[in-house]
Amino acid sequence: MVLSPARRDHRLVEPSEDLDVQESIGSALERLAKSGVLLVDQSPYPTPLDAASDYGVSANDLRRRDDLFGDDSTSSSASVESTAQSSSSSPTTTASAAAGIATATSASMSSVPTPFDSGFSSNITATCSSFMNDMLANATFKSCLPFSLLLQNSLSFFQAAKSITKMSQTLDVTCAANVTSCTKTMTSFASNITSTSGCSSDLTSKNPLIVSAQTGLLAYKPMYTASCLRNPSTSAYCFAEAITNSSNPSDSFIYHLPLNVTLPGGSMPTCNICLQQTMAVFEAASSDRTGALASDYVEAATQVNAICGPTFVNASLAAPIISSGAQSLSGSHTGMLVLVLVVASWLL
Repeated sequence: MVLSPARRDHRLVEPSEDLDVQESIGSALERLAKSGVLLVDQSPYPTPLDAASDYGVSANDLRRRDDLFGDDSTSSSASVESTAQSSSSSPTTTASAAAGIATATSASMSSVPTPFDSGFSSNITATCSSFMNDMLANATFKSCLPFSLLLQNSLSFFQAAKSITKMSQTLDVTCAANVTSCTKTMTSFASNITSTSGCSSDLTSKNPLIVSAQTGLLAYKPMYTASCLRNPSTSAYCFAEAITNSSNPSDSFIYHLPLNVTLPGGSMPTCNICLQQTMAVFEAASSDRTGALASDYVEAATQVNAICGPTFVNASLAAPIISSGAQSLSGSHTGMLVLVLVVASWLL
């Protein structure tokens, strides 16, 4: 059965008549619905509007809203090109969540966390305050964005740690830095901070914020390497997974070792590949006997092995680094000793 749409003249209809029509149509539709009849509208397709005739304007007169008072020569292709350039200037990266991989827009330098964003306490000397502010404003320092100074000294980093996406975006920036050149930069600042034109008096008085700054500068390379490790099972940053793991907060404690913070006795880190690889990074860095890892790695590794198995990680320090200068000095001393023995044998 086909029900053709009824045509109405443009005239007023008495309320009672209109109600009767609505009731008759409603009852007819109800009967058809119960019988399973399909209604087909056989009305002709509506005629497309002709912009030139119906609106009294031509296609050449059409322009974007923003350009109503601008240059008539502005074309839509320029708009598309501008949009494409804008899109290409904001690259996207893949940030993986614990259960999979989520795509997230990379954070710009203006939106990522920064170290010492809460300022400095009043007990810092004027000289040290000037040094620290100059360091934080240094373009090279800012491009490195040291993870080692963010972990303990950044309120914005603490806020980012509440989201695996935001933390992954932050690590995208810190891990994009050139670790070789940035290590040299941080080593230079670590040396200058001890000078009289830096923070020597503040370090002597054990100002905790400045001591933490010096430690973080020296720990840049091992903490860069550890924080940029990825979980091979999820492709997510190991640190991002650890810091956002609310079911086991101790997973992130291990990352504080290079900052001279020992692993708490009750810690029960998850025994996974991330923990194993992170400890391997710290073991290798313990070859620098002047670093914090030389004093707290073995204890932490022993504790990890007690939880994960006796051979889960290497519980000894790496072989110490011997500088070329020390090797040369040792060789010259050996040569001198041989010469003395030869002369003594002649005299005898």
